[in-house]
Amino acid sequence: MTRLHADEITLSYGGPQAVIRDLTLKVPDGAVTAIIGPNGCGKSTLLRALGRLMAPQRGAVLLDGHAIHRQSTKEVARQLGLLPQQPTAPDAITVEELVRRGRYPHQSILQPLSREDRAAVERALEITGMTDLRRHPVDELSGGQRQRAWIAMALAQETPLLLLDEPTTYLDIAHQQEILSLLRRLNRTEGRTIVLVLHDVNAAAQVSDHVVAMRDGAIVAEGPPERVVTPEMMETVFGIACDIVYVPETDRLVSVPRSSAALTAEPLPTPPIGRLRCDRLCCGYGQRCIVDQARLTIPAGRVTAIVGPNASGKSTLLRTFARLLKPMSGTALLDDRSVVTWSHRKFAQRVALLSQDAAVPDGVTVEDLVAVGRYPYQRWYRQWSHDDQQAVDEALAATGVEHLRWKPVDAISGGQRQRVWLAMALAQQTKVLLLDEPTTFLDIAHQVEMLDLVWNLNRREGRTIVMVMHDLSQACRYADHIVVMKDGQIVTTGTPAAVLTPALVRDVFGVESSVVDDPMTGRPLIIPEQAVTADAAVAERGGPPAAAAQRSMEWTEQSA
Repeated sequence: MTRLHADEITLSYGGPQAVIRDLTLKVPDGAVTAIIGPNGCGKSTLLRALGRLMAPQRGAVLLDGHAIHRQSTKEVARQLGLLPQQPTAPDAITVEELVRRGRYPHQSILQPLSREDRAAVERALEITGMTDLRRHPVDELSGGQRQRAWIAMALAQETPLLLLDEPTTYLDIAHQQEILSLLRRLNRTEGRTIVLVLHDVNAAAQVSDHVVAMRDGAIVAEGPPERVVTPEMMETVFGIACDIVYVPETDRLVSVPRSSAALTAEPLPTPPIGRLRCDRLCCGYGQRCIVDQARLTIPAGRVTAIVGPNASGKSTLLRTFARLLKPMSGTALLDDRSVVTWSHRKFAQRVALLSQDAAVPDGVTVEDLVAVGRYPYQRWYRQWSHDDQQAVDEALAATGVEHLRWKPVDAISGGQRQRVWLAMALAQQTKVLLLDEPTTFLDIAHQVEMLDLVWNLNRREGRTIVMVMHDLSQACRYADHIVVMKDGQIVTTGTPAAVLTPALVRDVFGVESSVVDDPMTGRPLIIPEQAVTADAAVAERGGPPAAAAQRSMEWTEQSA
């Protein structure tokens, strides 16, 4: 008997249309299960139901044979830990205080932390690499550090079942590999049942024993990774063709999505406007300097990708160019003029920003949010015009969210929400576009669509595009210019082929990697070599990965 079982469940968010209808899933005990699928297919909704955050309209989620929603919150929390997609922490809470919350299910009212509680917190901080940041406020951390703090809280809960929604979001390649290795180790050495929602299909194939592929609220395939993560199934599930690249150093096959853009086209001649530059720039938060003495020129009319480990200062630098942070010293310049001397309106007509963790008020519709991009063009004597409406309509169409026009932003998926934010930036119609992790929460098809769109804006209109990115292969494919940062410093700049070498990836990210040719562009594909493989503990729990795959096949046959 499986411990966690969705039995013919139907789920919706209060409207007449169900997100998931009559779905049945038996989660394999003692295995790592990855759920993949396009944005809006119901992955996170299913995980929320499995985690007791959402009650089915019909059917039931069963934990140990009993309806999970009829069990007490504390009883469930002792058995099942959940990391949702976009958790929020109270203001000023420190990392250690957040991680301690994972111990609440094990405590009585007013009971102080026991020795076991403290040991669990210390272990969670240590294995996520957050010990040195334990007293830092969570809201002052980088996106990647914040994600690791939330993972530490889930691990401190010490539950036999662990549900994680996009656990590698915002993480650099080194921390992605560490988290995937950690989860695999927790499964192999401690027998924990782990369920992950992942958009990275290669990570899903790498870490899991069992893959569940969803589309339009239904399961279209499930089984071992080698049977589900295939080019044919990727086209069925995501609607995008993929190439399979063999990496001899690790004996791995990697799926590489194809682009519809002419990625070999040269950029337009350098335009006279849209050049960003900084000189001896120091910037950060409060009195804490994050980026120190940076000197950098962003070429106008080109696509630039800023890469580096978590907390290296990438987003801080971008926010300073966008005037969200004031330089502590030095200068940040737009077209040779300090960004702080521009008027708000004139600057907003030249520079648009898609930030990493933007928030939106409750009840705001998609079209209303995108229309905010037109505010720099409004005057008291010139209200909403035909040109404004046309800009909004074009942005909605370009990002593929026209059908969501009247939906509240808080009622759509994370990937759909990310495309809406991009639509708002596009509606602003600026010569400079700053994008902080633009592919966050997007499935592979929408990642390619978004990056193709941004690339075409550059090639057709000469816009200056600056993107903070964690995916080094995507940075190589789409960027003309690469900026590498570490510890608040600019390490190097240049073309992808010249900059992103195995030696640099090792020195900057601490990860061994292989470099193979992108089958579409011939540019580098960076493949981390720290594959999640079985260690000695696997033999103690029933053999090598092939045994896990065999168990996955057996589960699929039982569920059929």
